[in-house]
Amino acid sequence: MKKIELLGLQTVPEIHPGDNLAEIIFKAAADEIGGLRDQDVVVITSKIVSKAEGRLRKVDEVVPGKRALAIAGKTGKDPKWVQMILDEKHEILAIIPLKGIIAEHVFGAAADSPATKQLLTRKPALCITKDSSGRIHTCEAGIDSSNHPAGTVSLLPGEPDEAALDIRQQLRVLSGKEVAVILADTEMIPFGTMDLALGSSGISPLAREFGQKDRYERPKFGGMDLVANELASASALLFGQGPTGIPVAVVRGYSYQISETENIANTLPAQGDKRGVAAAIRGTIRATACARPLGQRLLLKIASWFI
Repeated sequence: MKKIELLGLQTVPEIHPGDNLAEIIFKAAADEIGGLRDQDVVVITSKIVSKAEGRLRKVDEVVPGKRALAIAGKTGKDPKWVQMILDEKHEILAIIPLKGIIAEHVFGAAADSPATKQLLTRKPALCITKDSSGRIHTCEAGIDSSNHPAGTVSLLPGEPDEAALDIRQQLRVLSGKEVAVILADTEMIPFGTMDLALGSSGISPLAREFGQKDRYERPKFGGMDLVANELASASALLFGQGPTGIPVAVVRGYSYQISETENIANTLPAQGDKRGVAAAIRGTIRATACARPLGQRLLLKIASWFI
């Protein structure tokens, strides 16, 4: 029998600025699961990394600028929240109104309808952003007020891959074991939320098995599995989204490709190649057009000329 285990560390205390996460995780693992083992994967919620780094802000201290006020005026968003996104140097790619069919879907998954209504009133739209490394963030640049005192929010870790590397190197010294580290953060996907990998160290985040032969000796169209995201999502079954109190999970028994050089940022598409991106968009538009009625095909073809 082959198995993969998910082991949630429940004795990790509330994290404060300046805390040494590696030492805390090492002790919790020793107390709860007999310590770390070679090729364990330590998956950590990005929020406790942000807390340890002191990446916290008081919303009352934020002063919105002209751009934030303009965006807030058109979308109904809190201008202080918009300003925090801009302060994080994120590019706002889109602002999605949380009303109509989206609101209906949210209410369908609500545990508390009055609280859900209050939340949607306070946050009538959601910003989709891109950070300087090219990561796309679907939840307000990762700025998060949940499980914080009122008026306090956490920002994403400054350098997620570097944070993962630092924790991994410290765990290696403390435990004498070779482990991988993944930082996980919650993102919106169609029809719900899911934890994805924000940073990583010691593991190849992307499987490189495209074209590998299947059991019938035919090359398979697939194999580019987003391994780090899959492990982050699996670990989120233990983390939960409420007051669960499990911010660290150890994945044991999974055979992964060890890498000292790959991380989340350097497996993203290259930034700055605008011609390549434009060509990809044009190709997508043209491929989509062939499945559309004549009138829509003409409009899509015209649109492709301007990209």
